[in-house]
Amino acid sequence: MDSIFELFKHKIENNEKLTPKMQDILEASLLLFAEKGYSNTSTKDIAQAAQVAEGTIFKHFGTKENLLYASILPLLSQSLEDLLSTNLHGGPDALGALSFHDFLRTVLPERMDFAGKNLKIWKIFLTEYLYQETMRTNLRSLIPKDLFEELNRILNLFKEKKEIVDWPNEEIIRLIISIVAGFIIAKSLNFSNATDTNAETAHLILFLEKGLTP
Repeated sequence: MDSIFELFKHKIENNEKLTPKMQDILEASLLLFAEKGYSNTSTKDIAQAAQVAEGTIFKHFGTKENLLYASILPLLSQSLEDLLSTNLHGGPDALGALSFHDFLRTVLPERMDFAGKNLKIWKIFLTEYLYQETMRTNLRSLIPKDLFEELNRILNLFKEKKEIVDWPNEEIIRLIISIVAGFIIAKSLNFSNATDTNAETAHLILFLEKGLTP
């Protein structure tokens, strides 16, 4: 899978509403927010990295907060929607023939690898979500709705097949995200000495499968 930086860059380069300077500002902002953190990045830093005047940022985007929430995060959300929800299960016929175990084994490994390689991007979301209380609603609204609709359809199908517990879908999604995210973060902090990544991933899938089996 392409990195989020590559997907984001592709989005802005193909947006006819953005001038080359605006593209440079957006790309520099994302890189700096991921590297230094949103709070530790100034508009002066962004201007220097994008090689534009600081006033150009204010002219096109207004405040730094507006730059993040009105421009960068929506573009990231679109990138994630394109990446994660497209062909998530290969179509209704393919999904109907899959077991829950096979679905997890098909979907999770590549996306876990992708998430692990883009931890700096997730840090932007997580930091703002944890420490900017007034922004939590804005951040929630950026989660691709189509992705959750697709996940709901998939979970409902496995419930009908009696392969997973009949719990609320939101709860199941939260549990899966929490376990997978914790696994990825622990690996990034070198909390594991395991050398066989495939075996670790297989154990995670088995853990999820057994935990959600009726």
